[in-house]
Parts: sequence; C-alpha cells; structure tokens
Amino acid sequence: MIAGLVLAQLDVGEKTGEVNRFQPLLDTVADLAATVVTSDALHTQREHAAYLLGRGAHYIAIVKGNQKRLRKQLKSLPWKDIRSRAAPGASATAARRSAGSRSPR
Repeated sequence: MIAGLVLAQLDVGEKTGEVNRFQPLLDTVADLAATVVTSDALHTQREHAAYLLGRGAHYIAIVKGNQKRLRKQLKSLPWKDIRSRAAPGASATAARRSAGSRSPR
C-alpha cells in the first residue's frame, strides 16, 4: 500500500499566488482522468473545478463559511440518501460504520 505520493511540485515564487499555480502544476501530470484531486479551501474556485472536470478528474474541495451560496447549495443536497460502497476487500460492516450506521448484533 502506498502511504503518500507526490506527482508534481512547482515553486510558487514570491510574487505569484498559490491560486495562480494550480493549473500549471496539474498540467505537468499527463493524465488526470478518473483521478481524485484534493485541495484546501483556497482552491475551492469555479475555475479550478471546471479545469479538473475538463481533464476528466474528480475533486474533493473544502467549503468554508465565506462561500455562503455554495454552502447553502451543498446543505440542500440529499446527503442522508447517499449510500457508501465498501472498498475492494472491505467488509460490509466496515462500510456501514463509515456511513455512520451501526452494524446489527
């Protein structure tokens, strides 16, 4: 099992912001299709989401309180209806626990 892997690294520089280096950094990765890209709240931006979707990637982004409209949209989604799927080799009990339900005894 791989604990962590750095696929790309790019110097931000003194006069350039981290936000401006998001796309150039990921452009150095040949294929992002079906890859899950995670980032901190700084990168929760429409342009970044559109870029990742255009490359066929999935993403996990942090949404903080300063993005009120997006938080409201997310809160309106039917989260309780989403069921988790067990990872290959994981037991159904582990999947239920990760979904917040209790296993029958």
